[in-house]
Amino acid sequence: MEKLIQDIKNLDSYYNTSYYTFHLDEPLWKSLKVRNWSGVPYYIKQLCNEVKSLIKERNLTQSEIFQYIADPKKGTHYFFVAQQILSYTFPKDVAYSDIYSISCGEKEFPTNITIDEDLLFCAVTCFVLDRFRYDDLNIKSVISYEKHMYDINDYKLTKIENLDFKQNGFIYDKKYYLYNIFIDKSPLNINSLIPAVFEIMSQNIDFNKSNFYLRLDERLAVPLKYADVSTILKFQKWRGCTFDFSNTKLENLKNIIVHGDNDNYNKLLMVIKKRYDDILDEEFWHIEIEELPYIDREFKSNKDIITTFIHGKYYPKRKAFRHIDFIKNQYPFKEYCSKQEDNSTNEIKIDFYTTKECHYKVWCIENIDIQEHIWCELVNVSLSEEYRKLFGEILDSSK
Repeated sequence: MEKLIQDIKNLDSYYNTSYYTFHLDEPLWKSLKVRNWSGVPYYIKQLCNEVKSLIKERNLTQSEIFQYIADPKKGTHYFFVAQQILSYTFPKDVAYSDIYSISCGEKEFPTNITIDEDLLFCAVTCFVLDRFRYDDLNIKSVISYEKHMYDINDYKLTKIENLDFKQNGFIYDKKYYLYNIFIDKSPLNINSLIPAVFEIMSQNIDFNKSNFYLRLDERLAVPLKYADVSTILKFQKWRGCTFDFSNTKLENLKNIIVHGDNDNYNKLLMVIKKRYDDILDEEFWHIEIEELPYIDREFKSNKDIITTFIHGKYYPKRKAFRHIDFIKNQYPFKEYCSKQEDNSTNEIKIDFYTTKECHYKVWCIENIDIQEHIWCELVNVSLSEEYRKLFGEILDSSK
């Protein structure tokens, strides 16, 4: 069985399937509807078929497969799933004590019982996907495997019209896409059915008069007719802030503001740069907000650091933004530590930029006037919770 597990992980379809299931809210064992079994879910069907072929090639018995995933030493979750499989398979009059004893290996697996093949192979597939979850969030790696079906711009974003936001994904062109892992799905309040960032946009910005862009990765899409577009109750995680940025006067072409947390040494960076829009014939400001978590140099890690970055273009004459986008930046460990230290003697300063390749845009809205307080709300819900206090401090200090 261990050789089978390794062969499953080496399948070409395994990587993209594991990427999809990583974006689901729950582990697969929770979504395995054994008691109301109606077939293999669409998003793992191809992988299940390949797993089935591997199992057939090795002539593995149902008993061998079942006992492997049911082994409580490998965890209680699939021990529970195994009991559900037997309950679904056995006659209704079989005692639970017998089901339990077979699942934990105290009794032999009955030779006169056959488990539904699709159910068993699906359980094996889910077992492997849950046990060896996708964990490669290196932006370069993610980008290299992305699949784009529609036109994209330089940042691999697609201009989208006529989409329908849901709690865990969105509907577009008769497909259901899971939200990108970097999108915070927390709602505005207990009654909200879509992520806060998109609810704020939907309530305050006319999508028909603006240009809205999203990162569309076909690996996260399934045909709508096969999708489970369900909603569950989620609790509010966000609270608002005040904003009065239009009264700020900029003396320099480039302005840097940093607020730090004395407890954990995290920092929030704001960079404001004055520019001129030749098309609209008016001044605008690039406004950049970036989370800078503290990383101890002593770790000497080879792992890159990923930060949250929100960029906007503010037009002081209009007292409005005309462009807002949400980005993840990735930095090499040493360069990031120098950036976060904010030491004037370092060659790398706190406003050091990553490369375009590691500047991973997730969504963008532009070409419409967006009120100041809407920018504030979009930034606030896009930041991690521990940085919202620092953001509020920056805004208070700008008054």
